[in-house]
Amino acid sequence: MSLNKRPKVPLTVIGGFLGAGKTTYLDALIRRGIPDNSLIVINDFGDINIDAELIDYCDERMVMLNNGCICCTLGGTLAEQLAKAMRLHDCPEAVFIETSGVADPARIADIARISNRLELAEVICLVDGNQAQRHRVDPFTAEIWHAQICAADRILLNRLPPKDNPEAAQLMALFRQLNPTVRIEITDQTETALATEPLWPRAINDRQLIYHIPVSQGNWQSISLSMKAPVDPQRLQSLLLEYRDVLLRAKGFLYRQDRPHCQLLQFSGGQVNWLSAGARAGRSQLVCIGRKGSRFDALVDSLLDLGKANGHQYRYSNSMA
Repeated sequence: MSLNKRPKVPLTVIGGFLGAGKTTYLDALIRRGIPDNSLIVINDFGDINIDAELIDYCDERMVMLNNGCICCTLGGTLAEQLAKAMRLHDCPEAVFIETSGVADPARIADIARISNRLELAEVICLVDGNQAQRHRVDPFTAEIWHAQICAADRILLNRLPPKDNPEAAQLMALFRQLNPTVRIEITDQTETALATEPLWPRAINDRQLIYHIPVSQGNWQSISLSMKAPVDPQRLQSLLLEYRDVLLRAKGFLYRQDRPHCQLLQFSGGQVNWLSAGARAGRSQLVCIGRKGSRFDALVDSLLDLGKANGHQYRYSNSMA
């Protein structure tokens, strides 16, 4: 069968701000069941792809795109990878893209709109209800946060404030104002959001996205650390909390001085959480994402000072959304 006569492949875009729960949702979707011949694309913001290691899926079609945001242009690495996958004799039955937390999903959805081989199935936006009021008014985060809401077909709202909290009603009203046609599902358990879904979304014909909100350039910065020795968890946690005014997200697999096995560190919304990563082998590695400027530079210097005594290696990269 010629390429032009093949049925179009549904593309699902999974977006949302840093720490909203995108990887958890994608992992649950995979465990519930997606086509065996699916292409999964995971973009991390930084040159260590932590999210890809968290996904419960192992296949040659796992594409790790590092060093940069995949939403910035219709060309470049993402478009090239998708075009190459569509030319394969055994091409994917479905494509799932987890975007960077500072990406505009509408830009990625555009790839499906101009492709002869892809058809946009759905744009899903994960939202952390506890951080929504902060992100919507913060001059640094509001622009991209609003763009993500406007691009969505469906919002999955995690950690919604209690119903008697006025912020809950204000948040729902804001969603309706920004995107009147969006479906909103409230869930504190990812599996609940999957309960009424098909195994993979049906393609939506003639989908008209509500966008574009211009996204600022050059305001994001990331630092990637590869560490040779176990870290002092209390010193590292105190450091991350000290710079929470500019640190938006941190995640990584780390060996702690007080634990025998590797731990997963997650920093989001000004909170630090540690989870067991089991018997995972490999180096300690950490990615931090934050606001470009002198305060973030000070965080970089402090992390370097923290690592010097333990012989940590350091890698540094700038990325912009």
